[in-house]
Amino acid sequence: MLTLPLTVSVEVPNVPVTSRKLYPASRVWICEMANSMRYPTRTWEELQTHLTGSFTARLHGLLVPEILLFGPEGEFGKVRRGPSRTEVTAGSLNAVIEQRGNASYRMLTTGTLPGAPNGGAAAVTEPVDRSVDFLEVRAGGRTYRARVSFLRNRATVLSQEGEEAARLKGNLTGRRYEVSFAPEMVGALPVAVLILFHTIVHRGRAFQTG
Repeated sequence: MLTLPLTVSVEVPNVPVTSRKLYPASRVWICEMANSMRYPTRTWEELQTHLTGSFTARLHGLLVPEILLFGPEGEFGKVRRGPSRTEVTAGSLNAVIEQRGNASYRMLTTGTLPGAPNGGAAAVTEPVDRSVDFLEVRAGGRTYRARVSFLRNRATVLSQEGEEAARLKGNLTGRRYEVSFAPEMVGALPVAVLILFHTIVHRGRAFQTG
């Protein structure tokens, strides 16, 4: 008996390429999934080591810009300011920045950090003599001192022994920052992220008030 092949023809309507729309929420989710796969770190210490002591920050947007964070292998996180809180994603880590005063911030994180319980504060800033230019920063059981120059768009963080823990420098437009930190120092990366956030927020306010 001869068996003939059976061919089935199905007509699929043409769908314009422009109709394949990726909604903003989907883009954010895909981006964060890519970041966690690119930087599969479970703790801030692992991410510090992975970044090898430096990263770049770029502002995206105009009114309330996001802060995009880039490492040697591409984007690893972002800082998103909302009406009630600021959310941070860094690799596989998540954090929330709470403002407790004019220059007082606390970053609560899901990543473990020596000196801070899981889900505790990764870094805390307090103004020195009510100044937004001089800050005391605590992270991982250590205390640092930060000095910020909004005019020069720079900031430096030193340990109690006078060693440099972090440094950032922004360009003239304030849309790009080069950040370096000491990967061997406990809490240096969350401290750098928090000081970056403080610098961008208060520099914007200073220019708005003139």
